[in-house]
This record gives sequence, structure tokens and C-alpha cells, in this order.
Amino acid sequence: MKLWEMVTAAQRSRFEAAGRVTHYPAGAVVMREGDPGGWALVLTSGHVKIVAVTPNGYDAVLAVRGPGDVLGEMAVMDGSRRSATVIAIERVTALWLSAEAFLAVVNTEPAVSSALVRIITARLRYANSRRSEFGDSTSAQRVTMLIAELAASYGIPHSDGTLIALRISQQDLAGLAATSREAVARALRSLRDNGLITTGRRRIVVRDLAALRAS
Repeated sequence: MKLWEMVTAAQRSRFEAAGRVTHYPAGAVVMREGDPGGWALVLTSGHVKIVAVTPNGYDAVLAVRGPGDVLGEMAVMDGSRRSATVIAIERVTALWLSAEAFLAVVNTEPAVSSALVRIITARLRYANSRRSEFGDSTSAQRVTMLIAELAASYGIPHSDGTLIALRISQQDLAGLAATSREAVARALRSLRDNGLITTGRRRIVVRDLAALRAS
């Protein structure tokens, strides 16, 4: 669920009038875990990864967000600190809104408030579903499910199938699949050997999405 797809043109205009456009280069830290949540963003172009530090110091990639997604809304709405770090995967453009400006729209637009509740609920439900799925699967199965999911969400037509239009590393894939980089490398090699994908540097092409899902 993306905020920009759930609000009206008039509501988007209210956000735009209250905020300012900002840009982040690839690799930039957009938000940092533990920082005060005094502002929110709505992505308008580019993708970011959501990263949290585990108790053993490992950076776990929790999710990928793209155009139309809202970031930092929970910290703004409850006055808490950031619960995760947000890093630009590529050049990102976003609408920056102070907490006051963001809440001014939310508190006077019931439909916007309802949309945010639905977004937060969907994200929590997705996280719970992933934990359940991952608890009953092997690393190879998790990587396969993840590649299929990324192809469905971020895939673009390619001469050999579906290109995942995200420049993410094997370490990022490991975080998303809750496994090690070595396990990701083994899983990708097996998928290549079976003719289901082709890979390059931060590049994956799914040759047959239906077959990948069934594997």
C-alpha cells in the first residue's frame, strides 16, 4: 500500500504545499535509527532500503520502499525515535514534511488518517507473515521466494524475462531473506544452474517467474 495511491489529488496538493522537495544520492543515509522523528518523507522517485541493527550488530534489511511510499510516519505520529535506518539504493527524490506540517494534514483529513492506519497495519501484518513463512523454510526457499516477490513488485520487461529494477547487493538479499550472504550465493547459483535466473553485478533477470514460484 502506497500513500500517494490512497489519497486524492487535492490531498496530495496539501502535502506538496506544506513540504519541500529534497534529493538524496545513492548510498545516502536518509533516516538513522535512534534519531528523533521530527519529520516524514513521501518518496516520489527512486528506492530505499529499510535497515535495522540486530542485537549481534548485524544490519538486517527489513524492506524496500519506492515511489509513493511514506517514510518516518510512525515516529512523527507517536513522537518516538526512528526504529530503523533508511538508505538510498539509488538517487532518490522525496517530499520532506516537518512533523507539524505532516500532522496538520493528517489531523484535518480523516481519509488520510485512515490511509495511514491501513498502511501501518499492512506493514505489521506483512512482517508477521514473513516471520511465520521464514520459520518453516530453508535459506534456499526463502531466497527463491524473495526473488519471486521482488520480480513481481519491481520487475520490468526484459528480452530474457523480467529484470528486477533494483540495484541491491547479495548482502541486501541476505538481510531480506534472513540468511547469510554465503547462503544467498549458493541459492542464486542453484537458480542459475536450473535456468530460472541470470545474474550480473547487482542485477537479476528472472527468466520464468511462474517456474520460479513453483520451484
